[in-house]
Formats: sequence, C-alpha cells, structure tokens
Amino acid sequence: MIRTMTISRFAIAAAVIGLAVGALAVADHCCDEPLEDIHTDSGHYHEAADTCDHDHADAHDHANGHVHDHAAADACCGESEGGVAPEAGHHHGHDHGHGSATVHVPEKPAAPPAWDAAIVDKFRSLPVQDRGRVKPLETVARFTLMQLSGRVTAVNGDGEKQTPMEWLLDCLFYPRYAEHGKVFLIQSPDVMYTLGLDHDAPRDRFSHAQLRPVRARLFQLAQQAAGLEAVERTRVQEQLVNLAHNMNEFEMLTHYFEFARRDFPVGESVTLKELFGGAETVSYSEALARGPEAVEALIALRQGHMDGPGDVSHQAEMTHVADFFRRLEHASDTAYSLAFFPPGLGSENDAEWLAPGEMLLHFIEPPADHEEQSALLAELEALEQTKADPVAFGAHLDRLHEGVTSLAAQRGEYRGVPLEAAYYQLGLLDYGLYLYVLAFILAAFAWMRPHSRILWWAAVIAASAPLTLHTAAIVIRSIIRLRPPATTLYETILFTAAVAVLCALIMEWINRRRIGVGVAGFIGALGLFLASRYEVQEGIDTMPPLIAVLDTNFWLSIHVITMVMGYAGSLLAAGIAHVYLFGKAFKFKQTDKDFYKSLTRMTYGALCFALLFNTSGTVIGGLWAADSWGRFWGWDPKENGALLVVLWGLILLHARMGGYIRDHGLQMGAVFGGITVAFAWFGVNLLGVGLHSYGFTDGVHGALNTFYYSQSAVLFLGAVGWMRAEGVLRLSGPPDIKGGS
Repeated sequence: MIRTMTISRFAIAAAVIGLAVGALAVADHCCDEPLEDIHTDSGHYHEAADTCDHDHADAHDHANGHVHDHAAADACCGESEGGVAPEAGHHHGHDHGHGSATVHVPEKPAAPPAWDAAIVDKFRSLPVQDRGRVKPLETVARFTLMQLSGRVTAVNGDGEKQTPMEWLLDCLFYPRYAEHGKVFLIQSPDVMYTLGLDHDAPRDRFSHAQLRPVRARLFQLAQQAAGLEAVERTRVQEQLVNLAHNMNEFEMLTHYFEFARRDFPVGESVTLKELFGGAETVSYSEALARGPEAVEALIALRQGHMDGPGDVSHQAEMTHVADFFRRLEHASDTAYSLAFFPPGLGSENDAEWLAPGEMLLHFIEPPADHEEQSALLAELEALEQTKADPVAFGAHLDRLHEGVTSLAAQRGEYRGVPLEAAYYQLGLLDYGLYLYVLAFILAAFAWMRPHSRILWWAAVIAASAPLTLHTAAIVIRSIIRLRPPATTLYETILFTAAVAVLCALIMEWINRRRIGVGVAGFIGALGLFLASRYEVQEGIDTMPPLIAVLDTNFWLSIHVITMVMGYAGSLLAAGIAHVYLFGKAFKFKQTDKDFYKSLTRMTYGALCFALLFNTSGTVIGGLWAADSWGRFWGWDPKENGALLVVLWGLILLHARMGGYIRDHGLQMGAVFGGITVAFAWFGVNLLGVGLHSYGFTDGVHGALNTFYYSQSAVLFLGAVGWMRAEGVLRLSGPPDIKGGS
C-alpha cells in the first residue's frame, strides 16, 4: 500500500534554486545519479543505500517484479528516537543459503500501552488518499496487513492478536516494538532455506527483527530475480521478490515519522536565524511554514553570489542554508507512504493529496497559501511527540481529524469514508459465511427428517439471513463507490453468489423438496469463501478506481450485471447437477423417481435462465465494444470465453429438446457448463492479453486447476453411474462355479 513517488526529491532546494557552485555540484550528483539503477526488460531494482532516495514500489511494480531497496531508511537515516535502524548488511553465517545460519535477533523492547478504543476508532475513519482514491485509514491498514501476512489479524511481539488498525499504529508510533510482530508470511521452506532461516513448518510467519540479519542476502537475490521475466522466475524467486517488496512496505511505515522525531538546528546561518526569529532549532512543520520566505532568501543569496565573486562568509552562508534543506529532505525521505493532506480549495479537483515528504517541495513552490496544510502538518507531527501523553495525543488527533475531514468534505471527497470504515468493521460477509454453513447443515438435517416442517423453516430462515447480510454488503459497496455492484472480479464473485442463492431459495419455495435450500447454503458459503481467499491472495484494495474503459455506469451496469447473472444461473445448474449425480452414484433415494425428476426440472430451468442472460450480456458487451473500441466483435479472449458459454448452453438445451440426451446427460452437461463458466470468468484472465486484460489476476491458477480436476472427477463419476444404469457397466462379483455330480 505504499504510495508511488515520481519526483527526485533533493531538487527541492539545490537543483531548483541553485544555492552555490559547491551546493549545485552536490545537487547535480544527487539528482542525476540518485540511485544505482539496474534496469531489465521486466523490472528494475534500486540500491539506495548511499543516497537516501527511495522510489516507492506500487502494486504495478510488485506485479512485474520491480524491487526497490529502501536501505536508506536503515543505513543513512540512522537510529533516532523511536526509530528503527535495521542492520542492512549484517548477516551471520557463511553458507548464504546452504542451510540455516545462526542469526542475531535484536532484543524486544517493552510493550507499549494498549491503544484506547476511542483513539483506534478515530484513526479508522481518518481519510487518506491511496492508489488514486480517498479511503479510510482502516482500509489501508487492512490491505497492507493482508499483503504482508496473508490474513487480516496481526500478532504482536508478545503473541497477542491485533486488529489491522492497532498493528498499523504500532508500526507508525512504536516501530521498535512493531518489528517483533510476526507478519511476514513465507510460504515455502525453500525460501527459508535459501535465506538461512530456522524453521519448523513449511509455511510460517517471521518478524522484521528475524529477517533483518538476512536482509542484504534477500535483496541481493531479489535483485537477481527481478532481472528475469515473470514467466521465467521459479516459485522461490517470485516469493523472494514479494518478500523484499513487503519488507520495503513495512520499513516505509515504521520510518514514516522520522521527520517528527527530531528538531533541525538552524546553525550559524544568519539568514535562517532571522527567518525563524532567532530560534536555535525548528521542527519540520515550522520549517515548512516559512517555506516561501526561505525560497526568497535563497534566491537573494544566489543572486548576490552571481553579481560578484562573493567572499568566504557569503559562500558559507549559502552552504549552511543548503545543509539545512538537505537535512529536511533527509528526514522526510520516508514520509511518503500515507497522504493525509488534501490540496487547498483552490486546487484542481483531481489534484493529489500530499504526504509530509511531498510537502517540502510543494511548500516552496507557488502558490504560497498553505496555512491550513501547515496547521494539519503540525498536528500530525505532534502525534509522535505526544504519544506518551494520552490526553494531549487525543486532542491533537481530534484537531487533525477535524481539519482533514473538513477539507476533504469541502472537496466532495469524504462522503464514503465513514461508511467504508463502518463496512469493514461490521464484517457482514464474515458473518454471512458462517450463517451459510449453518444453513447447509440444517438443510442436511432436513433431508434426514423429510416430514419435519420445523427443520425446513429453520433451514430456509438460516439461508435467508446470510443472504440479507450478503445483499447489504453489496449495496453498501455500491453506495460507497457510486457504481454498479460488479465492477471488479472480487465483486463479481459476491454478486454471482448472491444471485445464485436467491434463485435457489425461489426454487425451494416453489417445490419445497429441501434441495434448493441446501444448494443455496452450499453456493453461498463457497462464494463468500472464495471471495475472502481472493481478497487475501491479491492483498490489494477491492474498491479501486475504475480504469477509463470501464468508467461508464450505463454500459457497466447492463453488461456486467447481465453477464454475472448468467454465470450465476449456470453455476446454480451445475450445483443442482452435483446433487443429481452424487445421488445416483451413491443410490440416494434411488426408488424416488419424482425426486430426480424434480432435480432435472430445476436444472433445466436454471440453464434456461442462464442462457437468456448470457446471450443478452454477450450482445450488450458487443454494443459496448462498438461504442468504446469501434467494433462489435474482435475475437478477444474474453469475448471468446463468453461465446463458449452461450454456445454450450445452446447445444445443451437443443440436445435435450431433440432427445439426444436425457436427464442424466443434461445433468452432466450442466456440470461441464460450470467448467466453461469458470474458464470464461477466470481462466482467460490468466492469459493477460487482449483488450480485456485489465481483468487479469494472479494467483488463481492453482485453484482453477483444482476446480477443473474436481469437476472432471464428478463427470467421470456421472459417466460411471450412467453406464451402470444403462447396463453398459455391470459391477458384480465372480460367477458361481457349480460342481458336477
């Protein structure tokens, strides 16, 4: 979740203003050669140990193997009060990947006081701009932790569970303690072996303190892996790149308040003493508040130097001022990950919010009216300085929260922030998952007691309750985004599952065979489980800004919603077909022909529903393509996948109407239709090509193959059952051998 930086930051004073001949030389070096940058076709790796200039890796860099070493936060920012200075080059042992090595883990400090619930709640709804949209800090904490740890809870250095917000606050304000929390997930014993880490399990989590001694080794290997195309990397290399990226993210958070953990000496500069009223030291916010005046003073010094050769005192003054700005830049070098400050009201509507590190450059550029932002920066700075005083800390947080939310509201950017924070706190989908499982269990008991109306009602109510929570979650997400409820792959999983559950419950209400309610519970639980795993696997915000081609509510609403309703019908038909095939295979109610006829009618109805919406959605998609890309059909992989679903539905229904297949064949065809939908929905995205490649997702290949194999096994089971029913396959014991007389 680290915010992308695109500027070279020591251009702030030296290169932009031109302090002096000597200062300009330093500036030119820092700006022209800020990093030892190793470029490859697929990515690049920044070694920043000497320059304190860290470009921040964003989600795109991560996906393409770009590794950025923020060693500057460790090697040249040094240890300051409350800061963490990892030993970037400290590595005990000589095997470097040939087995576990003895490493030195820094001593864990005493645990900080527990965070007050009111403080945590206030931080949760504090708006911040991240990944192109304004969101609550709770969202940033949640998905950053998911990315690092693969789960939504953290374990601190004392083994206690923490919420994402509590974990993030420890990272920001108590970094020495936070580095002992085990949040870095390593999923391969080969990675642990390569790094020389002791481990007892093939998949484990490590703390930053445990990884610090092997940090240099990790980034060396990550650099090598980043030089390869993604398809050429081994699984170990891919995980090393991810781990290095995650360490960068963590370190940028733990060093975020470096600018607030020190005061900046004015030194012998007459210019600076006059500027700051004779003060010996100033804070970061005080220095930035006088940014415009500092620019004028620098320009005057520069002009005086150019008008004549200048004397030693004049050059020394220029050097003092240059050093002062260099120290400011150095301290703010890691304060880019969280952008808390909205632009002024006179700014453009699409102007980006500012992080403390960006404000140094922003404040010395015209316009110079930054009074509100200066005040907010001072309040943020005061949080670090008053963290030991809960009353003062809370007062500064209140003023910061009020100021930021006020500016954001005036810009129209705060509307959905409180609702989003509440959405993640409510955990509607988590409770929905548990209730769907309960509904399936009650439906199973209802099957065993077919004449019990109490069990039937209990199962129906148990399935309706999570559907209500499920629907509420979808509606809330739509309100937050002011978008249709299916704009991302994650949201299509939620919406498809909800539609399938609703249709299954309607079927149950019509025939009351206790089949629909069981299928509803199973599909609902499976859908929310897959959505949860997808969210954790991707580790990125599931409510991102839409790309330009999707930024149209009209086409997006009618095309995507129609398509996913068709997918829901196909998957519902496949779910009912599973009941039929397993029932036949295991001789469940084998004498009850009405039971199986009812299943066939339900499957047939679901297939008709699916064909209607799949065909309509595909045609509407073509109209959208004609409007956006100037052609109705281009044989794009995603288009071909949608066409396959439609064609298979047509083949299946025509084969049934023509008598080519009967009940058993229809059910097997429905299962294969589920495979076709999975391929069209997720499978073609793995290709990463075509005009629909914006839907590409990583990490689902294994799950998709598992689904294909499992459904193939179901089809095999169904084929065996059909052959046995038709007498093609007879399973009997050896013939009796009768002896003669």
